[in-house]
Amino acid sequence: MFKKLFKKKKTTKINFDQIDLNLSEQGKQSIKKFCNRTDKERIGDIMTLGDKGDNNFFYLIYYASLFDPDLNVRFAALKRIPNFKDNPNFDLLINNLNKPEIGENLEPYYSMMLCNLGKITPEELNIRMSK
Repeated sequence: MFKKLFKKKKTTKINFDQIDLNLSEQGKQSIKKFCNRTDKERIGDIMTLGDKGDNNFFYLIYYASLFDPDLNVRFAALKRIPNFKDNPNFDLLINNLNKPEIGENLEPYYSMMLCNLGKITPEELNIRMSK
């Protein structure tokens, strides 16, 4: 129990150069805080903030969908991306997700997101889901 109380808190190094957004220092600090939360807490954050569709939190959805180490966090972010379709950086996110090494690894949520955005038809979604 003693070890559990006094263990070092994990810290995650983030390469902000890979994030194509023009982030403020406050945005960078928010991502750092987000990264140091547990997987379950990050999923909850994405669900809460993503369901609101508030463009002030787009950068967290962007980060979570492209870079989060937990696949379930990434899936939660993908599900909420359509709520941010009016964000000026929305196309940048979609273009990054369209890279084969990224989108392919996020199936079936990637295809469901594309269908919700009208980029593929429900029939195409069914074909992708049956593969």
